[in-house]
Amino acid sequence: MPSGWLCLAWCMRLTVHELPRLCALGLAACTASALLMQAAHAQTSPSAAPFPDCLYSFYQGPQLVAVAPCNDDLANLGAKPDVIAAMRFFGIPEGTVVFKSCPGGIFSARPRRGTPGQYEILYPSDVSTGYIAPIVHELAHVVQIMAAGSLQALEPNKHHRRIELGADFLAGLAFNQALKHLSNVDFEANLMLVGSYKQGDKNHGAPEHRTQAFRLGAFRAPPLRELNIRQALEYFNANEYARVTR
Repeated sequence: MPSGWLCLAWCMRLTVHELPRLCALGLAACTASALLMQAAHAQTSPSAAPFPDCLYSFYQGPQLVAVAPCNDDLANLGAKPDVIAAMRFFGIPEGTVVFKSCPGGIFSARPRRGTPGQYEILYPSDVSTGYIAPIVHELAHVVQIMAAGSLQALEPNKHHRRIELGADFLAGLAFNQALKHLSNVDFEANLMLVGSYKQGDKNHGAPEHRTQAFRLGAFRAPPLRELNIRQALEYFNANEYARVTR
């Protein structure tokens, strides 16, 4: 597909989302930039940066793919009983988290921009089943941010793997206390939908480390039974993280 048409497709998606003015202003610049860079793109690797004037775009193989912005909670995950039960277990106040579906997106959590004390959890718009474990993992990230005081205080760039394995651990605790009616085998398998693993990956951790972190929470052995959520997280960081990753 010619690059100009890709920009047009992106612009049409913005129009659907009631952003016609932004579309009109950006289309000409986007198309011109894309046409000028088309020859250079043919000589670059698939992992090269996308066209700078085309928002919501990225390279996938040799093609440039337009991605629509995130929408409201189309799957209504925020109203699902299991999601509500997990939030209550974690002590996340009602109305604190906004769920959004994202075409071509991944499960992720972040503070809500411009709204202190509020958070967003993003999920793939095509999700239908197997969502509860990844959503609980993202809710665990909300717990971690709240406990640290802010995303910056959590230092994600410095402690990424510790944070991710800690979220798997908290997901195990939630399974043990609030989601016992679910299959532990399915829950543990679906938890792996969060992130991906390849040799040398320092983000979510190796599969065996993630499994161990989850099971530490799911079996809730002493002294975890006497600890609240934040105390349990502190205990994991101080004692169990080093054992999980050695």
